[in-house]
Amino acid sequence: MAKISVIIPIYNSERFLREALDSVISQTLPDIEIICINDGSTDNSLEIVNQYALKDERIKIIDKPNEGYGKTINRGLDEAKGEFAAVFEPDDILDKTIYEKLYAIAKKENLDVVKCNFYNYWSLKNKKKKSGLVSKCAKKQAFCPKDNLKIFTAHASIWAGIYRKSFLDKNNIRLLETEGASYQDMSFTFKVLATVDKMYLLDEALLYYRQDNPNSSVNNPKKMYCVCDEYEEIGRFLDENPEKKEIFTPQKLINQYRAYLWNLKRLSDDLKPEFLPRFSNEFQFYYYKGELTKEFFKSIKKRDLELLVEDKEKFLKKLEGYCFFWGGRKNG
Repeated sequence: MAKISVIIPIYNSERFLREALDSVISQTLPDIEIICINDGSTDNSLEIVNQYALKDERIKIIDKPNEGYGKTINRGLDEAKGEFAAVFEPDDILDKTIYEKLYAIAKKENLDVVKCNFYNYWSLKNKKKKSGLVSKCAKKQAFCPKDNLKIFTAHASIWAGIYRKSFLDKNNIRLLETEGASYQDMSFTFKVLATVDKMYLLDEALLYYRQDNPNSSVNNPKKMYCVCDEYEEIGRFLDENPEKKEIFTPQKLINQYRAYLWNLKRLSDDLKPEFLPRFSNEFQFYYYKGELTKEFFKSIKKRDLELLVEDKEKFLKKLEGYCFFWGGRKNG
């Protein structure tokens, strides 16, 4: 059994794919399984992967029609034979020690989830900036997420961690398979955090998260309702787990508000009025139903919420005063 199965979802990724694959095959932890899933690419991605597979027997190739990110990752999780699973985006770059270090911590601490910090990386400018993942959460040792809810507000960064395969299987944790969707790491990450007993955050940045890929889904306005799909899935998950619903609903609503706000702000001016009613109507429902508790208003200004549900146009005008980022998946 491999120590880690590295799942690489590939869709028209030829521009950065060789650099990404080089960073995988050069890992200092050699006992890894590399599952490359070609999701119906129309460029030279499959040819590139085939070339690498001839040189490295650890590479397993799955070639299938285009079905989207969620279904592609889930296929990889189903096929994975490793003790742990990892997801790696084909436009990012791994530090050569990432899997050796994460696996060592997982084994030493007997953990199901271990994540590391990462760099936001602009290859065209050769610029990198360390994320605030660990400093924001103020945890550098094993902890339970329900005892430190700040972790729920951090970047999902599904690709900066390893997950024990038996933990994911036992708890039926998979990505949402909405066709053509993005941001499917949001519901996956929420389920992981709400379920795992203990996890670990390593402060060292061991992955370069590329910011200047023009094909990134954070740059695709056509996917403006994908965030809503993710929070519908989180709501379904909590409804099916009443003990988790009681604990994590306030945090779900805080995250949802912030995600919708980020989504609204990123849209072009002609699309903002189209998304705004969805944002307003959902939170109007939560507000008048009494689901927005004191915990919610510790993080979200009540006046902003009231503007959203009572005067959408004023809320939209005030939006220009916000400066907020909510991370999402990049490839579509």
